[in-house]
Amino acid sequence: MKGPFGFFIHPLNYNDLYRVMPELINKRPDFIEGILKWIDPFVAAEVEIKTKTNDVVFGMFIVIPLLAKQFIEDEKLAVNKLIKGSNLAVKLGTKILGLGAFTSVVGRAGLTLVNLFKERLYFTSGASYTVASSLEVVDYNIKQLNLNKKELIVSVIGATGAIGKAISHLIYKDYKKIFLVARNKSRLNSLKNEILLNDPYFNKENIIVSTSISEATKVSDVVIIATSSPKELIDVNDLKYNSIVCDISMPHNVSKEVIEKRKDVIVIEGGIIRLPSTPIFRKLFNNISFEDIIGYPRNNVLACMAETIILTAENINENYSIGRNIDSNKITKIKQLADKHGFTVENSILTNIRNKS
Repeated sequence: MKGPFGFFIHPLNYNDLYRVMPELINKRPDFIEGILKWIDPFVAAEVEIKTKTNDVVFGMFIVIPLLAKQFIEDEKLAVNKLIKGSNLAVKLGTKILGLGAFTSVVGRAGLTLVNLFKERLYFTSGASYTVASSLEVVDYNIKQLNLNKKELIVSVIGATGAIGKAISHLIYKDYKKIFLVARNKSRLNSLKNEILLNDPYFNKENIIVSTSISEATKVSDVVIIATSSPKELIDVNDLKYNSIVCDISMPHNVSKEVIEKRKDVIVIEGGIIRLPSTPIFRKLFNNISFEDIIGYPRNNVLACMAETIILTAENINENYSIGRNIDSNKITKIKQLADKHGFTVENSILTNIRNKS
């Protein structure tokens, strides 16, 4: 048996909490947040997964008890929780620890933990497989519609983040034109210059930087969203007719109204992976289902989770997808290893966005 791996999870919003702890439904938000601040990280699930190569991987899902908004509002508190969670992982014998959702954003995108736990514990954000799998599902939908990427305009929302930056570098020359969108104009210009430095003969007019989401999405045939914002950023009137939208962000940035009213738009969820076998559980928090703990059907996980499992199956003990610059070679490698072990990408049409609270 390979492992154990560890993977950090946390409730994105109040509805995530209510799903696993219904006794909190009638409690005041400030009361709930106050309680979460004092709860230490704990193991919510222990799981065994058999891969296509007959490797059995054992791992633990460790809860960092903070809401997404608390990670943003109090980074010092969040980092202290991550340190406690990492110490728990070391105590449990973990060698590689996956950082899910906002645990991969705070602490300099994982670098703080890497520096604190040198050689005792290795980390990955899972961003490499998130990038590879999200682009695969985008390409699948483009092919299904018999479209030519060279005739399409694409927007990358959150282009200066780790995932958005990697995607931008990989796809900028595949499309007719690319919009790089983020809040910081200086970082956007740096990203554009970085791309042009690596490809000096590329037409710089085909790369447009913008701090306005709607400016880009209203003219884009393909929209890829990878931000660290917990808010709905894409409204019903922000999208071009018949466009394809891939929402990688957790929580999702596409509004529920888009799903309900824009039947012309294909909205897909990026980075959803089917496991090579049905997982076996040794332990589940409050005896609830794994589906309720992670919010996905039993045989599906996020790509960041899958990357941690794959690295464990391969006995790769190194800091893999950490920081804001993802190695393109690692993206290629993790995709090859995913195929080897039988992990497959789901074409998940996003019809049931988690409710935001």
